[in-house]
Amino acid sequence: MQNLNLEQLKAATAAGGVTGITLRGDGAAFVVRVHTQRDEGILVTSKKQPRRFADPRKALQVLRATGWNECRIDATQWRPEERDVEKVARPDRSAALKAAHEAAQADADYDRWFRAKAQAALDGLKDGTNRVLTDEEVQAHRTALRARLLAMQSARSA
Repeated sequence: MQNLNLEQLKAATAAGGVTGITLRGDGAAFVVRVHTQRDEGILVTSKKQPRRFADPRKALQVLRATGWNECRIDATQWRPEERDVEKVARPDRSAALKAAHEAAQADADYDRWFRAKAQAALDGLKDGTNRVLTDEEVQAHRTALRARLLAMQSARSA
């Protein structure tokens, strides 16, 4: 029995080497059994483990993308009631999803804060509480800031 990844299945199908496909029940999932002219194989993941499909519709979508529009279904060993037993906890994915959610929330909070600050500045220009600085005033602020930074660097190195 040989193992085939998705790309190999596509290539074998295009070359005419695949004679049939069977979705075989295996516990709460289905595995794809590939019948070739020489042997049988199983569709595997990148980690060389049998690719398991909890939902046969997803398996059919994958097979259709490889060029197969029909297959045999063997449900003799399919036990959907075992789904909860076979479910593997993935704390690493849970932590990653929580971190991604927190980062998205932080981005949204920052975006709201930034928009509020920008809007307040624009409103201040309209009502006269803010004013536009002249080029000379900006240059004076920049020169004063540089002087303070240089003084701080000199104090540190001394």
